[in-house]
Amino acid sequence: MVISPTLPFTATTSLNGDIVVFYVGPEPRMTAEQALAFADLLRDLATEPACLS
Repeated sequence: MVISPTLPFTATTSLNGDIVVFYVGPEPRMTAEQALAFADLLRDLATEPACLS
């Protein structure tokens, strides 16, 4: 099992449907694996019904 470090950024959807990104880590750089995980998170948020309007 591979445990990757936590992502330095997190994202959520605001009440009006905007995707808001927060910097939460000690280092803003991401590994390639972290960048792919963050891209998946953003893609999931963008395809939620509130964001599609």
